[in-house]
Amino acid sequence: MIDSSTKSSCLLCQNKSACFEKLTEEELMSVDERRVELHYRKGEVIAKQGSFVTHILFLKKGLTKIYREIDKDNNLILNFYPSGKLMGLSSLYMNSILQFSIAAVEDSVICAMDIHIFEKFVRQNGQFAASIIHAINQHFSHRTEKLVSLTQKQMNGRLAEAFLFFADQLYNSDSFHLSLTRKDIAEFTGMSVMSVVRGIKDFKENGILEDNNGDITILKRELLEKISQTG
Repeated sequence: MIDSSTKSSCLLCQNKSACFEKLTEEELMSVDERRVELHYRKGEVIAKQGSFVTHILFLKKGLTKIYREIDKDNNLILNFYPSGKLMGLSSLYMNSILQFSIAAVEDSVICAMDIHIFEKFVRQNGQFAASIIHAINQHFSHRTEKLVSLTQKQMNGRLAEAFLFFADQLYNSDSFHLSLTRKDIAEFTGMSVMSVVRGIKDFKENGILEDNNGDITILKRELLEKISQTG
């Protein structure tokens, strides 16, 4: 982790979360006074499950994973967040202990904002509060869909769903460089690493996708969607 001493002002930042567009200049200045900008290298832990919740985190740049630590060797990845996302909103007014861990999948820049200033603006700014509720509902919807996937879909269906998620939610393209390891994919889909390797090999052999050293191209999206729906 590297602390940045040259952080830009919230007022001038061009990469703000949508909810911050609802704050007044005075409120933005208050946030700016009570935040730090931190740089994390790929693989570094940003927040540890079981620690006290003190900040809401905004991913200014990079890619992170949110995961539940199951035991010494196993995790369940709940979500991946690309730049522009807020992390830790589920802890507002609720848990003083963090219920999950966060780690950098790529080199990342994080704005850590005092959770108390966040809670203050939720109480006093209705538009900001509505935007936060919308973001929390999106997170809840994703968790619900993930629960259905893990309990109802077979492995190929879960893997197909994961690659569609990567294309649509993380990279916004059917061609992308996948920063995730096979273990990351396994922990996201509830599969073993070997099952992920076999599944990707099957997709490649059937011409559904290409994988050239992590450069992924989805070749047959409709078929991948069908496998995701019926798997």
